[in-house]
Amino acid sequence: MNNIKALACSIVAVLFLMSCDSDTSILGGSVSFSDDIVNISSDTCFATSRSVATIDSLLMKTTLCTLGQYTDPLTGSRFSSGYLTQLNCIENFHLPDSIYGIGDHKFPDWFIDRVGTSDPYYANIRLYFQDFFGDSLNTVKIDVFILDKMLDGNKRYYHDLNPKDYYDENSKPVASALISALNLLESDSLRATTNYQPSLTFRLPDSIAYKILSSYYTDEGRDWFANSTTFMQNLCKGFYVRCTQGDGSIFYIYKTVLEVNFKCITYNNKNEANYGSYMAEFTGNEEVLQVSSIEWTGLDDVLNDNNCSWIKSPCGVLTEIALPVDEMKKGGTSVLNSAKIILSTVNTPSQRFKPSAPGQLLLIRRNKVRSFFDGNNKNDDIESFIATFDKNKGTYTYGNIADMVEKMCDDRSEWLEAQGLADNQAGKDAYAQAHPDWNKVVLIPVLSKKGSTSQVISYIADTYMHQVKLAGGSGRPISIFTISSNR
Repeated sequence: MNNIKALACSIVAVLFLMSCDSDTSILGGSVSFSDDIVNISSDTCFATSRSVATIDSLLMKTTLCTLGQYTDPLTGSRFSSGYLTQLNCIENFHLPDSIYGIGDHKFPDWFIDRVGTSDPYYANIRLYFQDFFGDSLNTVKIDVFILDKMLDGNKRYYHDLNPKDYYDENSKPVASALISALNLLESDSLRATTNYQPSLTFRLPDSIAYKILSSYYTDEGRDWFANSTTFMQNLCKGFYVRCTQGDGSIFYIYKTVLEVNFKCITYNNKNEANYGSYMAEFTGNEEVLQVSSIEWTGLDDVLNDNNCSWIKSPCGVLTEIALPVDEMKKGGTSVLNSAKIILSTVNTPSQRFKPSAPGQLLLIRRNKVRSFFDGNNKNDDIESFIATFDKNKGTYTYGNIADMVEKMCDDRSEWLEAQGLADNQAGKDAYAQAHPDWNKVVLIPVLSKKGSTSQVISYIADTYMHQVKLAGGSGRPISIFTISSNR
């Protein structure tokens, strides 16, 4: 029945169109002027692409930090990343009236017997990771250093931050351990619990715990716990964490916690004294700074590959595309209504642990990259566009970048007018020499940040491990499908 209805509707539609054609052909000819006829044409233009090192250091507007090292067996390039973190001290922070091992307070014998040979106080630093890349059993060495200079909360930090500006590179780490993503000391039942959070834990020198705890019981030191700033200025400026040995594991750290453990007497509602073992936490989170320091080496072969273009994330290699603006605009004689780009991925040899293709690629004018990531990071579909990876087709599609091309032309026209130059080939050549990136766009992996209503409010640089090879290069131009109109 549905097929019959569909067929009937089709027949009616065809008959309606036929009757309209026969009824209006004379009428249209009688009122239309040749100057009013709009000619629509479709065409295919070709753009060139190439691999470029990450430009305009990307702002790390994220608390998700990368930690580890990875050497790509396909290209030989090597990724390394550590991170710097501050610690948050909550307002109205307080400790018990007395802590065992701190100050001159006398604890009763029964309490001392309970403490026994255990440490009266100690500190750990715990790194909570959201996910990881690589083999869960792969072992790497992680070192932890104390910062001797604070990060500036009013400053912008980028992926190429130099940790040496904030810690003494000749100092010894305050903690060091061989770790893997899968902690074999934890039971399967613990990992199966709903509130389980995987983490990497390092024991710190007791002197750190003592400094923090003992300071609380001095007249001046009590003020140091008033807020995060005074805490960091006087007690702990933060930590630098890096991988110093091993390869093939990347951890995505979302929270760093300094745990200070201590023992004290507590009292119940009957004023009866009890033995107590407690922990104070100072957390690196969104209220303070956590910044990755990313380094890539061995990228020459990737950057010089003219048969394709690459994207290596985070903050490694981007793809740059030079748009044939004048060809798309047909020399300025037409209006560009639509311009569609489909970027195809190229298959690469299988690997046991292979970085995935980025989920979203930001296409943005090259000269707008810094302002985008320094600003509100909002996509405008004029000078920046987002494409989502189609896993089934292996493509990224930008449906219509015509407004971007028109904006490129408008910017050139304004400059030519301001310089008193004609809009001819000589003027265009002068503009291209003064603005060599005027027609260039770059592709950058990004993540979307959503608000309370699940609406995308901004985009930030993607700090996950990604790699994709795109069809293109200097010898294989990228097709751009255009639709233009003129009178």
